Amino acid sequence: MIRKKESKEIIKLEKQKIKEAKKKIKLEKQERFYNTKIGKKIRKIFRVKRTNNQEPITLKEQIISMIYFEILGFIICLLVLFVLSGGRNYIKSYIELKKLINVYDTVTSNYYGKIDKQAMIDNAIESMMSEVGDDYTTYTDKQETTDFLENVEGTYEGIGCTVATNANGEIYVASIFKDSPAATAGLKEKDIIIKIDDEDYSKKTSNDMANYVKNNKNTKIKLTVKRDNEEKEITITRKKISIPTVKGEVITRDDKKIGYIQIAIFSSNTYEQFKKELDTLEKEKIQGLIIDVRSNTGGYLNSVTDIASIFLKKGDVIYQLESGKKIEKIKDKTKENRTYPVAILINAASASASEILAASIKESYKGLVIGTNSYGKGTVQKTKKLSDGTMIKYTIQKWLTPDGNWINEEGVTPTTFVELKSSTAKDENPNIDKQKETAIAELSEKIKS
Repeated sequence: MIRKKESKEIIKLEKQKIKEAKKKIKLEKQERFYNTKIGKKIRKIFRVKRTNNQEPITLKEQIISMIYFEILGFIICLLVLFVLSGGRNYIKSYIELKKLINVYDTVTSNYYGKIDKQAMIDNAIESMMSEVGDDYTTYTDKQETTDFLENVEGTYEGIGCTVATNANGEIYVASIFKDSPAATAGLKEKDIIIKIDDEDYSKKTSNDMANYVKNNKNTKIKLTVKRDNEEKEITITRKKISIPTVKGEVITRDDKKIGYIQIAIFSSNTYEQFKKELDTLEKEKIQGLIIDVRSNTGGYLNSVTDIASIFLKKGDVIYQLESGKKIEKIKDKTKENRTYPVAILINAASASASEILAASIKESYKGLVIGTNSYGKGTVQKTKKLSDGTMIKYTIQKWLTPDGNWINEEGVTPTTFVELKSSTAKDENPNIDKQKETAIAELSEKIKS
């Protein structure tokens, strides 16, 4: 009992020592503060007099010090918010949204049943964006955001193939990217996917497979495929895949070589792919070029700007940006240019960046535009990814052609109008691309013999 009592006393003494040490540290901090210029001024303002620096900090000084640090902390928090928000006024925003916050808080706190809070927030944001009255000012959920960014960034984690579902409901390999892990492992087009990592996928969709492969954290994925009525197991290593957005070929007609490049989308890596393909075609001594942007819905502004700069002369206008009353001409700043004839293929689904390329080649390069009027999207959008993985996209500017035309809801007008009729039309051969053939014919006339 005596030892137990002694132990308690020792513990009590140690706790007291720790308490006094903490108090001493706190007093030393306060003393250092009062020896600073600000501290001395505060002491003078509140008439706090000290006769001896070793004298303990008074209660009055402690209260004044506490108030000062609270105010200082509040100011620092406001400054941090100001910097992080890019200078936006969060206090003003809070006042404007006070009604919305009040409704949300009241309903979520008092409603008797279950509430999907996230759905409420999503719907509120969607309504807010819809009220703007602009088709291109939108809010997208996590999956839509992921899909969009994957397309425009041009990369994703996977095995490098596309899959689809056939008439029998089976998942099959539609295409395989060149030099991809899928190609290296021996996967082939038309292979039927039976299992993935030993899980039956015979009753699942191609989207199920794509999502599994992209989101799987394992380095390797085992596919069981059916090929020529035989089952095969193929193990593929996942890695970062660059999505092909460009493909090309050389077309020879009447001893004239014409290059052909199709652009699927203007992603962040499209310029590099386009330049590489163009260099390959030019090594084949092409005398003209067809750029096919039919059904290309657009992409990054920087990507199409860089591609247009390959052809235009330094100082030529690529497009113009209008913000309110201010108009800025975006000009070619490179020394690179081309002189051979160029034709752009467009259709009603060619939009945004595709229209910028078509307009710049038509008006600044004096090239050909073959097909039908394009979609007619004459505005520029900016995106912001939100903290939960969703995203908003909103219009910030108009864009004008080099000659100052706004093609919104009208589209780029082709130099030669060629419409593709239905493949069932009796006077049409479904195996002949009339728009492409017209471009070849017109370029051939321009090429010097």
